[in-house]
Amino acid sequence: MSVLNRLLTFVLLFSIQAKAQNKPEKENKMQWFADAKLGIFIHWGIYSVNGISESWAFYNNYINHDNYMKQLDGFTAAKYNLQDWVSFIKESGAKYAVITTKHHDGISLWNTKAPKATSTLNNSAAKKDLISPFVTELKKSGLKTGLYFSLPDWSYTDYDIFTRERKRYDSKADLQRWNRYLNYYQSQLKELSLQYNPDLLWFDGDWEHTPEEWQSDKVHSLLKAKNPNIIINSRLDKHGDYDTPEQGVPVVKPNAKYWELCYTMNDSWGFQPYDNHYKSSNMIIRT
Repeated sequence: MSVLNRLLTFVLLFSIQAKAQNKPEKENKMQWFADAKLGIFIHWGIYSVNGISESWAFYNNYINHDNYMKQLDGFTAAKYNLQDWVSFIKESGAKYAVITTKHHDGISLWNTKAPKATSTLNNSAAKKDLISPFVTELKKSGLKTGLYFSLPDWSYTDYDIFTRERKRYDSKADLQRWNRYLNYYQSQLKELSLQYNPDLLWFDGDWEHTPEEWQSDKVHSLLKAKNPNIIINSRLDKHGDYDTPEQGVPVVKPNAKYWELCYTMNDSWGFQPYDNHYKSSNMIIRT
């Protein structure tokens, strides 16, 4: 556990089935999710080097972008032991795991071939594809595979938003540039789909643009082409199969038939050395 605590924060995912009715084909594909009850979310990235807030640190101007990206030089993943990680997940009783493939900072943790991409393989001290061996080990263990993917990429030069106070351009006025970004992120999703055939895709960051701007229908078709039974969270417009409240048990039960509480073990999404505010087992188990 000490190694894990130094590297990342595990996030607990609780899958819950409500009482609403739905189409039989959806119920069939959602059965494993409804039965799982517990998953582990590995929220890992270069922000663990300095122990700062993931991506938001530069977005909110707590640190400038250049200094944030310098963490790539210290990101070695030297203690990355995927066998231990997967054994830990399995022993916890979890039935699935989700890992960050790319957060809003745009650092891809796999060997992406997308143009101008920044990756742990090509740009970090680790010089490793961190996703491929992890997914292989997950599948070998019988656990379901979930991949987290950020729709926005604040570091990518063709993405319109850079920080809270700075935009690179107006996406509605410069459609050519915006389309370059759409091609970029969709090519990455195609890579993830074809290479790993995930059981679940966990989107984030949809709030920055409309579903039409993200081309959510096209993305949904892209993912379904490889795996018709892929499960998608609620952050891809109407295509979501389940709701994803975060950091607190909802006061009112979500309307969706299926939902998942995304719950950090302390108050942070990544490793932060001074965050010792860990939730008690009673807080976690009661959910």
